[in-house]
Amino acid sequence: MWDERFAEVCGRHPDLVAVYESSRGRLGLLLRQTLVPLPAEQVMWVNETRARARAAIHDLRTAGFEGGTLVLQWLPIEDVARIVARWVRRWDGDGARRSELLAVVDRRLTDQRFLAALPLPGPRITPAAADIASPAFTLDRNRFDEAGLDSLKAWYETMAPCWLAIQPARRRRLVLQTHVWLADLALSDPIDGPSRAAAELGPHGSLARALERLVPVGEAAPWRRWIDHVREDLARALGRVPAQRTHAWARWLFFIPYSIPVPPRAPRRAPRLPASAWTSKPWREKMNA
Repeated sequence: MWDERFAEVCGRHPDLVAVYESSRGRLGLLLRQTLVPLPAEQVMWVNETRARARAAIHDLRTAGFEGGTLVLQWLPIEDVARIVARWVRRWDGDGARRSELLAVVDRRLTDQRFLAALPLPGPRITPAAADIASPAFTLDRNRFDEAGLDSLKAWYETMAPCWLAIQPARRRRLVLQTHVWLADLALSDPIDGPSRAAAELGPHGSLARALERLVPVGEAAPWRRWIDHVREDLARALGRVPAQRTHAWARWLFFIPYSIPVPPRAPRRAPRLPASAWTSKPWREKMNA
């Protein structure tokens, strides 16, 4: 069980943010490092969290702790949420950093539930339907403003594995280009940006032009329908009144192009042969064989 000696030990480790204890006496260590490292940072993140965790656990053992331990950074997000909700927080070394890490957990769980309900490939979900069906719209009603840009950027970075896994490559490039357009025009100015962006969503607007440049001439027709769907859904979303532009609304904008599946390919037609080809000697010989 927890002893005040352990609190003194924890205080000697600046990378230890909080410690939770289960009903059976296990300790959960929340470190300062991120809970959702980017793929490029994975190796360094593993080495760093391992070194910090080993040092803290070694000192706790030396102080007399004999129970089991686990590191929250190494657990699935769902388990982290369950532990911080049910276990007793015995030590709190940095409340501000703890709040930042747990806010990431909340956003990630919300986005995972939303993605799990997203029918991809299949019928598209319009922003109007998402008001009722999407947990993102029911769990977060805070207005989106300039102060929320940093948290939106952090959320977008945690979703990088999702964006980079989009297939095929053509669709991934179109989705990411739409994201760039949203960031530059619609969200850089939370007050006037949505209105300016909505004015650029016509068939020949800046978004359509940017996306059409990524599509080869031979594939223009099917992808033009995809681009039109993106424009129409974004127009409805950006047309919301300011009171409805929440943090969840801002995240939903990025999911709109993501939710639209690959357009069906037009059936390939057999090449037409000139009439003379059917009357040529080789063709007559094959037909008479």
